[in-house]
Amino acid sequence: MKISATINRLVDKPESNIKAYASVSFDGFYAVHGLRVMETEKGRFVNMPSTSYTDRDGSKQYSDIFHAITKSARNALNQAVLNAYDIKLQQVQAAEIEVENTPNEEMADELSDEPEPEIAM
Repeated sequence: MKISATINRLVDKPESNIKAYASVSFDGFYAVHGLRVMETEKGRFVNMPSTSYTDRDGSKQYSDIFHAITKSARNALNQAVLNAYDIKLQQVQAAEIEVENTPNEEMADELSDEPEPEIAM
C-alpha cells in the first residue's frame, strides 16, 4: 500500500504543541484529513483526527475518527507524515533567504554619502 502525505498548513505559534496539519491518501483511493504534527517534551509525533464529547461525568473526552489498526500500519503512517513535515520545513527555510544589499541599495548608499549640492537663493 502506498501512503502519500501532504502538509496542508504549518502552525507558526511557538507556544502551540501543534506544528502542522496534514492529510494522507492510501493508494490514491482514500484520503484522511486533519492529522496533526505535534511537538512536546516527549518528542514529535502524529496525532490522529478526533472528535470531542462530554461524558456522563461532564468531562471532555476525545475519540479518534481514524486510526491505524496494526503497529506496522501506524509506523508507516507516522513516517510518511513526519517525512512530509521535514520536507516542508526544508522548503520554507530555503525560501527564507536573507538578502543584505541589492545593487540598487548599494548605489543608493553610495549616493547618500556624497555631500548635498548647495542651492543659491
